[in-house]
Amino acid sequence: MKLNTNNYKYKELIKWYRKSVNQPFKKTINDQIPEIKKHISGNHVLYIGLSEFKKKFKSDKYLSFIAIDEIISSDNITDSKRLPFEDNSHDVIVIIHALDYTANPYELIREIDRIGTDDANVTLIGFNKFSLWGLVKPLMDKMSPPWFLNFHSLYNIREWFKVLGYDSSLIKTAAFIPISSKSISRYISKIRFLQKIFASNLGGLYFLVFDKKMIPLTPIKLKFTNKYMISSFPKSSLNRVK
Repeated sequence: MKLNTNNYKYKELIKWYRKSVNQPFKKTINDQIPEIKKHISGNHVLYIGLSEFKKKFKSDKYLSFIAIDEIISSDNITDSKRLPFEDNSHDVIVIIHALDYTANPYELIREIDRIGTDDANVTLIGFNKFSLWGLVKPLMDKMSPPWFLNFHSLYNIREWFKVLGYDSSLIKTAAFIPISSKSISRYISKIRFLQKIFASNLGGLYFLVFDKKMIPLTPIKLKFTNKYMISSFPKSSLNRVK
């Protein structure tokens, strides 16, 4: 089974972020990116997701930066390798909403694990299912963004990466209310500290960073404190040739 993405949803989500009414949500992500970058380090970056935020993650310190906006699998790629990259080829991987418009998100995560090095950092940004956004999603128009996307809970994502041997170094949510206006944004900014205390994981947008942890197999040299003497075999135990 190869990665299956909905390119229509991808393009519509870009249009949604570009609308003036949704600019506060775009700003929320841009404001969180500097904090995210403090938790990631490496030389070879793979960016998967919306092109709107690609430039924010670019840096001259990286030796390579590869961006995949729309995930399209080639027919030449085998089932065991669904993305056109070698094993252990990237140590910084950024996924922006790709889990939301991908039909099989866990397959994408397995591919990310295959591509990631032993000390890889994986960043994810997406829509949080356990939030006010997820609560009103069944009541909204399922033909328009972002409601036609697949929201995921923090618990599920953390469990997926935990099974693969990752530790979380950043867990954060924002954009508590799925309605954007100047008056609402001004009001939310005044009570933002209450959200951090009572609803820290209930924001509509999640920001996660996972670190891949591999335990090296280092041989341990035993140290003997006492001297051991090897005694000769008794004569009765020796085999004699007649």
